[in-house]
Amino acid sequence: MEANVTWNSKLNFTGTVRGHETSLDVPFELGGLNRGPNPKEMLLNSISACAGMDIVSILEGHKEDLLTLDIKTTAELTNTTPSYFTSINLIFKMIGGLKKESAIKACTASMTKYCGVSYMLSKACPITYEVILNEESVFTGESKFDL
Repeated sequence: MEANVTWNSKLNFTGTVRGHETSLDVPFELGGLNRGPNPKEMLLNSISACAGMDIVSILEGHKEDLLTLDIKTTAELTNTTPSYFTSINLIFKMIGGLKKESAIKACTASMTKYCGVSYMLSKACPITYEVILNEESVFTGESKFDL
């Protein structure tokens, strides 16, 4: 795995992975050009996408009727230098005709067995998650890996 980052100006960088470019930056008030998410925000996107890919793959493999999956991820940060996450929370909002047990099992499998980003970040801070199926909260859990 390889990533390359090039400085553009101010605090704006372009990250390139497998030919795909991503702009990383900070807001104007922090000295940036506001042309993209900052590195910590990218980590939140990464854990969300990693878990989402697991969940979709698991549910498709079980022929479950998932129509939409939206993942909201929030984190608490320290006010110290360096600033780092003290907690992360993911909310998996699913719509579809899938069984409640299948939704819970898919999310739990991702957050406790498959999602490598969750595994790595769980070494730094606690990660919690909630499963909402068809507008109803059906489960809350914590990302714990038994490796």
